[in-house]
Amino acid sequence: MTRIPTRTALALALAGALASLSLNAADLNARDFFAAPAGTSLGVLYLPATRAGDFHGPADSSGKADLRINAMAYRQVFFSDLCGTLCTPQFIVPFADISARLPGAEHRSSESGFGDPQVGGTLFFINQPQTRTYSGLLTLVTLPLGEYHSRNPDVSPGANRWGATFVYNYTQGLGEKWVLEANLEAQLYGSNNDYLGSDLKQDPLYRLQAFASYDFTPSTYGALRLIHADGGELRINDRRIDDTHKRYTQVGFELGHWLDKQNQLLFSLSQNVATENGFAGTDALLRLVHVF
Repeated sequence: MTRIPTRTALALALAGALASLSLNAADLNARDFFAAPAGTSLGVLYLPATRAGDFHGPADSSGKADLRINAMAYRQVFFSDLCGTLCTPQFIVPFADISARLPGAEHRSSESGFGDPQVGGTLFFINQPQTRTYSGLLTLVTLPLGEYHSRNPDVSPGANRWGATFVYNYTQGLGEKWVLEANLEAQLYGSNNDYLGSDLKQDPLYRLQAFASYDFTPSTYGALRLIHADGGELRINDRRIDDTHKRYTQVGFELGHWLDKQNQLLFSLSQNVATENGFAGTDALLRLVHVF
């Protein structure tokens, strides 16, 4: 592989972790593919936070890299039969405050603002509420409309590139209380033609997201989650960059509770247990769902 100057290589190692921040809405939660009757709409408020004090990979020779992200995203979901079957047109608007010490950098970098919005929806292939069996394809297109700082691209809320995320889900209820879910995901990235005066490209990132959830009461459930990711290698001016192919495994739990028939509160906590060429840390999420 081609080597490029160290400072640029270190910045690129982080770009793969942060430039796709706006795509993190594809970080699913248990029972996300439970369907509702056509005509139902959901307003979803996400409050995620990331803390990582360790970067696993050759880029961080000093061992002082760290990452802090506080974010908020609003998602509006509409259940409709306009597709000939059940589908869910939706949009997502994120806001993020990002502070990081890049691998090998002497000083901290920080930016905040609106990230890249997403539009898309899920097309359901199976919709059997009586057995809690569902299957569908979620498609999200990322629009390069977020705030992008070309002099500080690795911590910019916007990524200055188009993107697309595809998630195929299969959900199966077991008995009266258990639900198992598997999600196969591909994140595809367009080019950022204003990355420190160069053209930045990224290979697709593939992920498996799996959940096992259990009903403690009719209104409260808990879930175990597993995410495994592989891919996302970077290129600058069509030259591949060493040590930017990411792999990580993350485990965690969720607790969801319906406050009443229209409002649900969910808390999630996840931890990286294996990471290669990326930050290893903890992700927390508070989510509020309102049914209209």
